[in-house]
Amino acid sequence: MIWTDTFANNRQSDIFSTTLSENNARLAELNSQDIRIIIGNPPYSVGDESRDSDNPNDDYPELFNRIETSYTAKSLKRGGKRASRDSYKLALRWASDRLGKNGIIGFVTNASWLDSASDDGMRKCMAEEFNSIYVYHLKGNQRTSGERSRQEGGKVFGEGSRAPVAIVFLVKNPESSEHGKIYFHAVDDYLTREEKLITLKKDKSIVCCSMKQIFPDENNDWFNFREKSFKKYIRLGQEKTEKGLFKDYSGGVVTNKDSWVYNSSIQSLSFNVKKMINFFNLEVKRYASENVKLSDKELQSWVRKDLSSISWGGNAWKSPLKQGRTQIFNQELIRTSLYRPFFKQHYYSSKVFTHSLYSQPKIFPMRETENLVICSSGVDKKDNLIICINQNSKDAGQIALMTNHIADLHFNGDTQCFPRWLPGEQTEKKDALDFGEPDEMPSGFTKEALPHFQEAYPGKALTEDDLFYYIYGILHSEDYRTRYANNLMKELPRIPRVATYEQFIAFAEAGRKLAELHVNFENVQPYAGVKIEYTKEGAPSYRVTQMKWAKIKGKTGNAAKDKSTLIYNDWITVKNVPLEAQEYVVNKKSALDWVVERACVSIDKASGIVNDFNDYAAEQGNERYPMELFLKVITVSLETMKIVRSLPPLEIHKLDMME
Repeated sequence: MIWTDTFANNRQSDIFSTTLSENNARLAELNSQDIRIIIGNPPYSVGDESRDSDNPNDDYPELFNRIETSYTAKSLKRGGKRASRDSYKLALRWASDRLGKNGIIGFVTNASWLDSASDDGMRKCMAEEFNSIYVYHLKGNQRTSGERSRQEGGKVFGEGSRAPVAIVFLVKNPESSEHGKIYFHAVDDYLTREEKLITLKKDKSIVCCSMKQIFPDENNDWFNFREKSFKKYIRLGQEKTEKGLFKDYSGGVVTNKDSWVYNSSIQSLSFNVKKMINFFNLEVKRYASENVKLSDKELQSWVRKDLSSISWGGNAWKSPLKQGRTQIFNQELIRTSLYRPFFKQHYYSSKVFTHSLYSQPKIFPMRETENLVICSSGVDKKDNLIICINQNSKDAGQIALMTNHIADLHFNGDTQCFPRWLPGEQTEKKDALDFGEPDEMPSGFTKEALPHFQEAYPGKALTEDDLFYYIYGILHSEDYRTRYANNLMKELPRIPRVATYEQFIAFAEAGRKLAELHVNFENVQPYAGVKIEYTKEGAPSYRVTQMKWAKIKGKTGNAAKDKSTLIYNDWITVKNVPLEAQEYVVNKKSALDWVVERACVSIDKASGIVNDFNDYAAEQGNERYPMELFLKVITVSLETMKIVRSLPPLEIHKLDMME
């Protein structure tokens, strides 16, 4: 046994210097050895569970550089650094380098890298660096939902991890002329944890179980190969090397302190933010008085961890603190946000207390800006519209949702927002609040966008608004989402031109209807087909603590939920909820399930902050708001599915079929 930090540069003489002379001698001897076998179960941690901890992530500059120059450099996607520094990836990179030219790695790892879009470079490196790769996949991905979740089966480590798990052997053999041979075996679907362990014991070895060979494609994909025709269509978002439809697009906001800067009550939000600002200012003054110069990592440990007064999540606060910039509460920074599908919250949009706003200030530069994230008041208002795309999973349901407010990153998966307009560009030029008519505002489309589609329908009337709603219609097409499911898991959508102008108009008209429903969901008629039962006498209370579905006897888990009956509270039960409403799925849950889950009273464990959705109802002057929201989302769900099923088949224009 050696006491050391595996990922650190242990060749340096001063690394882990201790009085344990025998330990250091063993470490020195180990560093000189020709290691041939490395086995382990590296931790599956992408970062600190809380940035408020006293144990911030360690830095390994040499290992991080190896990740950058190998896995990241060979990625077609070039994803963010955070995901590439997951500890199990660090372990794989370290072990690959430590072996040298000859040896075997045997790891039990998080299996997400096998098919995630951002790990294509990692897969490419492994195929290049190893002669053969053996993967025994135990599944267990419980970050899925519905039928897919049931297929994934039990969590291999019980409650210890929701990630899929695989046993991986990587073999380096300098005497072999072959490279990058990949062999794969997966346990059956629907197995419990115990059944998986029995199967593992029965299979004994990669030698004993049947493995099929995997042949990667040009995208470095090993599974779920993409439809090649997808590349012929124009990208939704413009990139430096490729034209696209939208000039700019943005991720949803990331706060890393949601309980402090989101709330159902403006009054509670203001109180919480003021409390956080007061504590932050005390730390600013303390830093200045101590006359210290700390790195960001040192600062994270230096600040006082009073979780009832502040959250130190994110990084945006660090520079202001070190620069001595105290903060003042600004009521104008309180915005309405779409936090989750059909669930609004008030949001304090301070740059200091938000980890990243991305390009949202270009889309919603001011509180008064009428702009939609897939957010709009509809086709009759001269608002901005934005399309938020979920790129993560086939099981996400509809991949697009529209709103007229700032969206949280997880509003619709890992949300990307594509704006109809970019008023922030004009704000920079004119510094004005009044943007005038929409045609006076900077368009969100590139100059190539409209001509690209006009080319397919010469002589036909076609506007940017038509194009915008056409895109929304296409993204709701079941044909489109099925045909390109593997592509949409791994890259931004691309938009084909349909065969005829009449089909184009049909998709555009459907997109308009969908936009009206989704943006103005609070204004639709509540579904009238339910039966409301009052379980107590007297005037009923519409206060909600946590809605829940009724239970089916003899069943467990999601199968035990009777989704035809909602227990609203102790006073009210809603029966005859149409099961068809569950078919409208967005961000991996039905729209109704989002309302049931989120329209509640919640208490943050760390800070003790209460978020009471009844406060939002009170601010609307309507105590029945949570109940009416549920009934309105039934209407939205049913009408959405009607429109989706009325869409024409996806027939591609000959211009998009040419090589």
